[in-house]
Amino acid sequence: MTYRQIFDEAIGAAPPTAVDVDTLVTREGRRHRRRTTAYTASAATAVLALALGAGTLVGAGSGTGPAPAYSAASATAVDPAGRLRSAMLAALDREAPDLRWVRGAGPVTDGATWGGPLTGTPQWSVQPFQWESMTGWSGVGVAARGDVRSYLGVFVGRPRPGQIAGPQRCTPGPLKCRSFTGPDGERVVVADFEGRRTVPGPVVRIVERFVTVVRTDGTWVQVETHPAADRHLLTAEEMIDVALDPAIRL
Repeated sequence: MTYRQIFDEAIGAAPPTAVDVDTLVTREGRRHRRRTTAYTASAATAVLALALGAGTLVGAGSGTGPAPAYSAASATAVDPAGRLRSAMLAALDREAPDLRWVRGAGPVTDGATWGGPLTGTPQWSVQPFQWESMTGWSGVGVAARGDVRSYLGVFVGRPRPGQIAGPQRCTPGPLKCRSFTGPDGERVVVADFEGRRTVPGPVVRIVERFVTVVRTDGTWVQVETHPAADRHLLTAEEMIDVALDPAIRL
């Protein structure tokens, strides 16, 4: 499976050189209604969508204090959502302890709500997804770091019978891409894509980053950010370490 196939499944075919968010929002709305399992529109919940990073800039030091540390072992819930939420937040806190979260943020199609106050308490929603090619769990939220706000997603899944987890190598389309083998034989692909935002306000160039890990058992993990502009919320190395975290598992 290529990046294009993954994105087409989530949002439909996109223009080859740039992404028009207006068009994608309309298209996703139609596809969203056909999904058997849809992402909710609750605060800090977002659908997987190429180039739908919506946000506003805030001044440095806008946080409300240190973010609490998280440990997957500290989860009291025995359900998969609770276990995965703790594992995802523990990995994010380890790699980026200065992350803050936008209180009351709406979905990616409602960027006007992304300028709300910041909190150290993660606004992080975990729920199952079902695609034509894959099933699994997604964790999503709107995060801030310094003066950058961004949609942030962590996905873990397994391909359906006859499907292939991927991408496992660089394919045409990204601004830049690199692939390599991880410490335990994983296939790792890091890719940046250029797009544009037109809602709300003027057209703004944006650069999304995707880190995809395909483990030897076929499990697929993806970490993605969709910032407000061409500055990234997380470094590639931080995203790689999150995606390689063995606690993020089905």
